[in-house]
Amino acid sequence: MYFFYYFPTGLDVRSRRTPVITYFLVAMCVIMFVLYKYGPVSGAWNLSNLVFLPAAPVLPASLSYVFLHMGWFHLIGNMVYLVIFGRALEDRYGPGRFFAIFILTAIAGAWVHTWLVAWLAPRFLVYGVIGASGATSGLLGAFMVRLYYARIEVAYWVFMPLQAVNRAGRRYIPAVIGVVSWFAYQGVYAAIQYGMDSAGVAYGVHVGGFGAGVVLALLFGSLPAARAEKRLALARRAFSKSEFFAAQAEYLEYLQRRPEDAEVHVETARACLCSGETGLARFHYSEAISGLIEAGERGEAEEVLAAAMRSIDGFVLDEKLHLDLAYGMERSMKFNLSLTAYENFALKYPFSPDTPFILLRMAGIHERRMDCPERAVICYEKIVKHYPDDSWAEFAEGEIWRLGRREAPVGEKS
Repeated sequence: MYFFYYFPTGLDVRSRRTPVITYFLVAMCVIMFVLYKYGPVSGAWNLSNLVFLPAAPVLPASLSYVFLHMGWFHLIGNMVYLVIFGRALEDRYGPGRFFAIFILTAIAGAWVHTWLVAWLAPRFLVYGVIGASGATSGLLGAFMVRLYYARIEVAYWVFMPLQAVNRAGRRYIPAVIGVVSWFAYQGVYAAIQYGMDSAGVAYGVHVGGFGAGVVLALLFGSLPAARAEKRLALARRAFSKSEFFAAQAEYLEYLQRRPEDAEVHVETARACLCSGETGLARFHYSEAISGLIEAGERGEAEEVLAAAMRSIDGFVLDEKLHLDLAYGMERSMKFNLSLTAYENFALKYPFSPDTPFILLRMAGIHERRMDCPERAVICYEKIVKHYPDDSWAEFAEGEIWRLGRREAPVGEKS
């Protein structure tokens, strides 16, 4: 006996949004399965009316059959495919187009199956069809176009007793190999099944759904976005292998196509730091922060600024933007970060009209938030010494007196 089995368990691509439609479809499949399997079988509860019958095909049933399943293994298998591939596709297509792919490929799978059976095996027309595999096959077709560069993590088991082989584990395989092998498997088994006397799996539904998924992905213009994101995937793989110069080159190639991607600007900055390109890292951190502010992601922008200041000594943005974020950090009680931001600003822009006020805020944080009055005095002394004509100089001198460190009057300063 020889046995080889594999099952997808994940992808090496990231998703940024919560896949609401994917989870909704999973919930619908589970609910309808429970009702179909364990609910009443009479009246309005007779869900057998939702089964797709190739002998009497109707449009409503060519969709409703998707939400019914024969058993728990049938349901779980389809839901695993739906969650793994659906999350990645919904993130890239958006809820509307993703839902359209799911629905239209399910319908296409049912009708292609009907045509194939009527042509090659009319005796199978009486067999009803249920299950989400037509739609999940459509997702695989769209995945093949939009994420052809990805890698699929598969769990596998190889059992060959005569060769003393019994091996199981997980590994990543290229999506092209995994999906093409799956499609070839479906085609071969469909051809074999049409020559047999009975049918257990509607392979024609899989073939039709897959083809429809490929067509829809092409109609949605997926290839340009796929080519761009391929560079990003290659960059992340290179970075994970500590190939920082290669990662940097791929990141820059991607950003030529997607310059508005703030998250990738941050990743590029990290790759530049690892390859010693501090100046380039500074630029990409700045671009990321500006993009996040334009997108209304202020909290994310503050986090990127904090990361940039930890990674690059004296990191500072343009005056207005830097102060805006530093004030926000102070308001949100991130006092250590705001102090670093204020200090970097004062060092970078010593002649800015805002610098005396920044020193004043630093003194307030040191005294009232950090309980370090001696550091507050240092900040007040800088105001008195370097900005004697500023409106805050007299106030700073009073604070020095209050804290027990007398300084000469402002007018006596050189």
